[in-house]
Amino acid sequence: MDPTQAEPSSSTTTGNLAGVRVLDLTQYLSGPACTLLLAGLGADVIKVEPAPGGDAARGLPVVEGARSSYYVQQNRGKRSICIDLGRPEGHRLVEQLAGQCDVLVENFGAGVLERRGLGPDRLRGLHPELIYASISAYGRTGSKAHLAGYDLIGQAVAGSVALAGEPDGAPLAAGAPIADVAAGMMAFGAIAGALYHRLATGQGQFLDISLVEPVFNMHPFQIQGPSVTGGKARLRRTGRHFGAVPPAGTYRGPDGWLVLQVLEPQWQRLCQAASAIGLADDERFTTAADRAANRNELVDALERWMQTFPSDDALLGHLETHRVPAAPVIDPADAHHHDWFWERGVLAELDDPVHGPMRVPGFPIHGSAIPRRSVEPPAPFLGQHNTQVLSELLGCDRAAIDDLRAAGVLQASTEG
Repeated sequence: MDPTQAEPSSSTTTGNLAGVRVLDLTQYLSGPACTLLLAGLGADVIKVEPAPGGDAARGLPVVEGARSSYYVQQNRGKRSICIDLGRPEGHRLVEQLAGQCDVLVENFGAGVLERRGLGPDRLRGLHPELIYASISAYGRTGSKAHLAGYDLIGQAVAGSVALAGEPDGAPLAAGAPIADVAAGMMAFGAIAGALYHRLATGQGQFLDISLVEPVFNMHPFQIQGPSVTGGKARLRRTGRHFGAVPPAGTYRGPDGWLVLQVLEPQWQRLCQAASAIGLADDERFTTAADRAANRNELVDALERWMQTFPSDDALLGHLETHRVPAAPVIDPADAHHHDWFWERGVLAELDDPVHGPMRVPGFPIHGSAIPRRSVEPPAPFLGQHNTQVLSELLGCDRAAIDDLRAAGVLQASTEG
């Protein structure tokens, strides 16, 4: 593929955000997670990749040539323009492109874009209608604003690591990059709100999203509980079971693992489902407080009962008939074996020109005005849309683009 070959502009797509143009100055995961959702709703996302290598995620697993499947998953449906951001000519191009866009999203370290004249104060001063969204580890204010950080930093400071793991073991991070993705989703929602605000006022705004705060806001009890009890009600690590609300946690089934989450309204239904072991008549489990105090005994009784079933499917089917909330523990690498992931579009397939057929998470937002995609859009090659974007947005002619390319301001991959 010729990286400069013209293609139909993605601005002609349909969707809730059709007609919205986004300048994407993001790398790795938190920022691309945001702009992937914007592109999925029809926005024209122009990904500005720093020369010479582009988004650092192009080098993450699995790499074929100069293109990683990680990059493909997070950047499908976007257009790529590769600019040398270390040169004044590159800064000028980004400044001009920002004036032709509704939204700018970035996740650079503190001060990086400001030193290039591309910070929010300057660009919004030039373009008052611009919505400038920034994603960083600790946000752009406060005593930690200067510190760098990635997903694990966000999880640790937000408290999710402190509460995961065995009581006498090490704290554990989540098995998914929840801080990165939650920050991207938070930025996505904030941008949608800012677009609505601009309709009413005509003004853009600066949006400041951290990796810490979206995860910190996930705690339903751990903040307010200790606050109103003088620190007495404080959750601790309880391993694979929730200490505060048993029987909720992970259980060994007849041939695998499953989760069970039973709160007070479901307790009687579980007692009926497991009537063979007499839970309803056992004084150790009468109240929620009793069940918490005797959590280990309750877990042991339930796991022994579960082993009496011939298979996990039989056990889950039995629990379903009694309307007890339970589910199998599914490794995401094996999700394609489960029909629901295909029925709902949770999984999708695309045919990448380098990696070939591959599975990716499908678009996670469903709505009556959001058509389900039958074909996933491709991810761009590095600088694939240099000519298209500069001619379309800035009116650059072929000679001007050739000059920028010859000077090294614009670069592109020759793979394809």
